[in-house]
Amino acid sequence: MRKFIIAAVLLAVLPTGNMQACVSEGPTHNKYMFSVFRRDAMDGPAYLADINQYWIDYCKGRIAADDYDRTGYTFYNNHRSEVLKVAQTKGDQAMTAYLKLLNRYIDVCDLFTVDRWSYPTKEQLATRKQKALAILNAAKAYRGTQLRQQYTLLQMRANMILGYDLANANLWNQHVKRFGKSCWREAMQNIYARTLYKSGKRLEACDQYALTNDMNSIKRVMGNYRNLAGIKSVYAQNPNSPALNYLVQDFVNNVQETLDQKPKNSDDCEWLNEIDAKCIFRNEALAFVEFAKTVAKQGKSATPCLWWTAAGMTDYLLGNQQQAMEETEQALNAAGTQRMSDNARAIRLLVTTRSARLDDAYTTYLLGEMRWLDGMIKAERSTMAYDNHYTDVKDRVVHKGLEPLFAKAGRPYMALALCDMMRQEESAYYAMAYKREEQKGYSKYQYMRHSPWDEVFCQMDSMKTDQLVGYYRFVTSTPNNALERYTVARAFKDDQYFNDLIGTKYMAEGAFAKAIPYLEKLSTEFMSNQPISIYEAQTNYDVVRWFKRQPIHYNSNEYYSPDNEYHEVTTNKKLEFCKEMMRLQSQYALTRQGQPLEELSYQLAVRYFQASCYGDCWWITHHYKSVSDSARSWELDYAKQAIEHLNLCKHSQDEQMRYRTLYALAFVHAYIPGNSWMSITYDKDWNEVMNYRPESAQYKALAELNDYATNHPERIDEYARRCDVLQRFQAMNHQP
Repeated sequence: MRKFIIAAVLLAVLPTGNMQACVSEGPTHNKYMFSVFRRDAMDGPAYLADINQYWIDYCKGRIAADDYDRTGYTFYNNHRSEVLKVAQTKGDQAMTAYLKLLNRYIDVCDLFTVDRWSYPTKEQLATRKQKALAILNAAKAYRGTQLRQQYTLLQMRANMILGYDLANANLWNQHVKRFGKSCWREAMQNIYARTLYKSGKRLEACDQYALTNDMNSIKRVMGNYRNLAGIKSVYAQNPNSPALNYLVQDFVNNVQETLDQKPKNSDDCEWLNEIDAKCIFRNEALAFVEFAKTVAKQGKSATPCLWWTAAGMTDYLLGNQQQAMEETEQALNAAGTQRMSDNARAIRLLVTTRSARLDDAYTTYLLGEMRWLDGMIKAERSTMAYDNHYTDVKDRVVHKGLEPLFAKAGRPYMALALCDMMRQEESAYYAMAYKREEQKGYSKYQYMRHSPWDEVFCQMDSMKTDQLVGYYRFVTSTPNNALERYTVARAFKDDQYFNDLIGTKYMAEGAFAKAIPYLEKLSTEFMSNQPISIYEAQTNYDVVRWFKRQPIHYNSNEYYSPDNEYHEVTTNKKLEFCKEMMRLQSQYALTRQGQPLEELSYQLAVRYFQASCYGDCWWITHHYKSVSDSARSWELDYAKQAIEHLNLCKHSQDEQMRYRTLYALAFVHAYIPGNSWMSITYDKDWNEVMNYRPESAQYKALAELNDYATNHPERIDEYARRCDVLQRFQAMNHQP
């Protein structure tokens, strides 16, 4: 009892009442919908990946490239000495000479990196300049054709670190722009864009950055134009500036981010600044809508689809549904790039979910759009495990649009199946992305989620059991509606998982007879591969919790090790618990008053408390445990049942039974929210202040236990005498 009652006292000061099944913060699903260029364009220019692949291909069969080499575009930097050896082994003299010069250039660049931490001396600056000039002259001296573009790029890079921007502009205009298309030419074009920017030609620089798909540089160059005034200024100079693609997309997504974060004014935008977003308040957003519609109608822009879609998405975010419908309808028929048209289609889909009727025509439309999104996800992902924009579109459309739409229409099973469909697709993505290599050999059941952080499980855990039975019947059926068939085909279906979940929930409701047919179907393999198996294997429900706590012994010192989650289970204790409770309840119903009834009542109390959310065997009725647990409104209150059975025993003529019961009541009441005998606060000097609560159930139970201990000291064992809670209660002399 000692430490455990103190822990329970601390828990008792937490909010009380019927707690929800899951108390964690779930995902918001507020993914950005507006996208007129691929999101990887914000990671840097496309030529970086192409140059990286060039070196991987050059060394193919000689140097293995890992995922970091590929996704970080760092193959050459990570292996440059090895690449040089490959060239030498091949007898490629031209490449060998180039690589030596390239490595000299990289070494000079590394010297500039040091300047972030210390200022160079004049001598150091002069030495660097000499080295850079030597690289420049060596690059200029190349007269071959095989590596002409590589050497020219090296020449422009040397000019860049020397500050010879005019030389780079001349080199581009006189020679480089006539080179054939290649990753090296794109890299030189990017340097030329930098030259334009440094000479004050901001929009011309953006034109060049856009041609190399370098939206991140456009973001940097246009940093002070990320608002309506900036958009208007750029439009006035060039209605078709590529910079507008970035600025419009950024503006619309910042409207969403501002609405999500809800800052009160411009001084309340600290978090938005932290994530490099901008505060866009309602008045500016509404003004943008009017400007966007004007631009779309003027005819100066070659891509009115961009502007109609931006107006529609902004109105949708602001709650202007009718306007959003009209504007997105206009966008579907307006001119624009293919990406813009796809963007309009995706946003139109989201907008419809707010006001549509779920008739056959609409569900047919939805099915077509879901299949279209599946194709877009696959196309943009290509051969890589890439969590792309269209996965975000589908996520938001389903979670923020379709789920509430179906729930409001009285179709909760379909709403949950849609949610689970997205969870399964997310799981499939991560399985592909990480290939589960670190988890080979584990049972498939390991990936079944019973976590309060999993929104599908939370919804199922919050259902009454009969509702969950109905849901599983729905996802294992063949519905007449094609959209429903599409959805349930992608939802998770496993008899073992659902038999366990349904059986466990029936037990939580106290419906043991209903639970048995489901629990009987569980295999020990399944039970051993649940995260609760380590608790199930090491705790027993017939151990008297108030006299003995059952500690859990972990197999590994590493907290997150799988060895600490999974344990071999050899018997179905949940099933055994059900059968034993039914047997005890049957005997209890047939037994008259007296010692046999008291013993049965005590045994039932032991089991009820152990299987409650406060007991060591909480896994009997739940799949997870938290410090804020309490009985839920649709469940049987196991702890309350334990108290009722203990109250029947506390006036027993059997003194041993009476002592055990009084001690048990003082212990059990400590765990019930609102029942604690005292609370702890602190004064202004942070001294502990005890606040006694004579009206509380635990206070009264401790008073009865103390009276019994005072009047019958010979019947109190050493365990009770050493109880620090009882000692503290005695020390204050029963006075509040």
